[in-house]
Amino acid sequence: MKIITILGSPRKKGKTAQTLDLFEDNILAQGHEVERIYLTDHQIKGCVGCHSCTKKNDAPGCVLKDDAVPVFEKIILADAIVYASPIYCFDFTSQFKTFLDRHWCLTQNYGTPYASSNIAGKKVALLITCMGTAEQNADLAQEVFDRSMKGVLKCSIVGKYIVPLSESPDFKDRAKETIEKLSKDILIEN
Repeated sequence: MKIITILGSPRKKGKTAQTLDLFEDNILAQGHEVERIYLTDHQIKGCVGCHSCTKKNDAPGCVLKDDAVPVFEKIILADAIVYASPIYCFDFTSQFKTFLDRHWCLTQNYGTPYASSNIAGKKVALLITCMGTAEQNADLAQEVFDRSMKGVLKCSIVGKYIVPLSESPDFKDRAKETIEKLSKDILIEN
C-alpha cells in the first residue's frame, strides 16, 4: 500500500510531526510505502474562487501556478492519505487550511447528482494534536474535515485521531496508542 502523509504544521519537529513519525515507522515496518509531504516546503497559494478548475474533469485543473497541483497528483496516485495538523485557535493551521481549500480543484459536478472528485473513494484519515482537550478544541476542525472529505470529495474516512494535551508528560504514550489504532484502521481492506 502507498500512503501519503501531509504535515500541515509549520514545525517540522513538533508534536504533530513526532506523532506522524510514529505512524510512518509503524507502516514502514509492516512493508508498506510512505511519503511525507511537508506543506511548509511547498508554495501553495490561497484559492481565488474562480471555478476554472471545475472545467477539467480528468485531473486537477487549478489555474494558479504553484506547488498544489503536483502534490494533488501524488495524492491521486496514493492508496490512502493521512492529513495531520495541530490545532491553532480551534482550527487547522493556516498552511493546512489553505491546502484543504485548494482541494476544490479535484471536484467535478459539485451540487449535482453526479458530484465526484479525483479522489472519490480514497481512504483518508485525520490526525490532530492539540494542547487542550479534544472537546471544545478539535471539534470544529473534525467537522470541516468531514464536510470536505466525505461531503465534497466523496472520500472514505477511516477515522479521526486526536492526541490532546500535547504538553502533558504522557503525551508520547498516548500518541503511540492512537497511532496503533490509526495504523490498524488504515490498513484494513475495504
